[in-house]
Amino acid sequence: MDTLDVIGVGIGPFNLSLAALIEPTPLRALFLEKREAFCWHPGLVLPNSRLQVSPFKDCVTLVDPTSPYSFLNYLAVNGRLYNFINKRNASTSRREFTDYYQWVARQLGTLRFHQDVLDVTATRDAYRVSTNTTTYLARAVVVAIGIEPKIPRCAKPLICNTVYHAAEYLDRGLPRTDEHVLVVGGGQSGAEIVEHMLNRPDTPRITWITARSNLFAMDDSSFVNEAYIPGYSRRFHALPFQHRRALIEREKLTSDGISAELCNRLYDMLYERDVEGAPSESFHLFCNVTLKHITPLNKRWRVDLTGLTRQQHRSIVVDRIVLATGFRPRTPLFLQSLLGSAHMENNLPVLGPDYAVSFTKPMPGQVYLQNQSRLQHGLQSANLSLVAYRNSLIINSLLGQPFYLDRSEHSLDGYDNPDHAELNAGSEAATSAENTGAIP
Repeated sequence: MDTLDVIGVGIGPFNLSLAALIEPTPLRALFLEKREAFCWHPGLVLPNSRLQVSPFKDCVTLVDPTSPYSFLNYLAVNGRLYNFINKRNASTSRREFTDYYQWVARQLGTLRFHQDVLDVTATRDAYRVSTNTTTYLARAVVVAIGIEPKIPRCAKPLICNTVYHAAEYLDRGLPRTDEHVLVVGGGQSGAEIVEHMLNRPDTPRITWITARSNLFAMDDSSFVNEAYIPGYSRRFHALPFQHRRALIEREKLTSDGISAELCNRLYDMLYERDVEGAPSESFHLFCNVTLKHITPLNKRWRVDLTGLTRQQHRSIVVDRIVLATGFRPRTPLFLQSLLGSAHMENNLPVLGPDYAVSFTKPMPGQVYLQNQSRLQHGLQSANLSLVAYRNSLIINSLLGQPFYLDRSEHSLDGYDNPDHAELNAGSEAATSAENTGAIP
């Protein structure tokens, strides 16, 4: 059996980027995906959904701006380059960016769909990757299996057509005008779903709850975005674990908030509803509130809620529950087995600067983790901001030499200055702990 240089497990945005950047290299690679074709959270591709980062943080541009797989080339090939430039802003819809990803996927010959990876075993000289149809050998493996919905414990046994995660919102049938819908979660997905329902002529009755003390907008200002450049990522990775954990908590709203534009649109919509005299019971927003229990009640649901500040309790009866409660990394059995001999830190695998797992024993080659290193490399590891840069590091590591040069520009905040990083590592973590309270 021929041994490949690398196999990628999973074909989402992260490994799609890796496949596009690998193409001009001498590396022999295959990427395996159990789904029939590339898709990216199809249940959340709403008409009002916008990409929360620049579309030039695509598969390739920040590492190889001349690549044929760039978003800019996608616009040109599809005859929209002038129209895109003529828009009043440089953002794009989630729908268009999904189409961009699918356009890239159609051009790459290294992608294999209908291939469900069941096991990855280390042999003496290679990794044996077994799928539902065949077996492959590779000297290295890049695991990018994506995320799974985070479901509250009280809702797990009740998942059905009227209790489901936001990722299935478009797949479960839209709420009827005579329904009372509970939306749980105050992040971007919850806000987009609420806006979608409010924009419909047959708007249902809506109750929206969040454990946060307000609907906080994502901090997307220019200086804050300096945290999503290579220099900051390198500096973050070099910090002690406790400092990294404190910074993650402190900087949460740089990636985990509602876009300011959407916040303002929602506020305007609710204000106009009030002007028009919409019934007050048709929309309720409760902050500092958590979901405690769900009980079936005559084909409806009784929901028990608890206030976080005064520990007040109340119950409501609803027809549908949409859980916009976020996602978490998936850890299938084969990955758990692979990581069994990894160096661990606070129950997390130790990863190098190139995202390779550090093992306690000799292995046949590197195992790289994508979207599994939030506390090892920072918040950028879980979003699109540095996907191309991250994959350039993986490719250089696989080749043992710099195929992709680090052309990242200097930071206006001095994040690329080692003396600055060393000077501030302790003080910033201390300030973070002071500002955020106890570290979870």
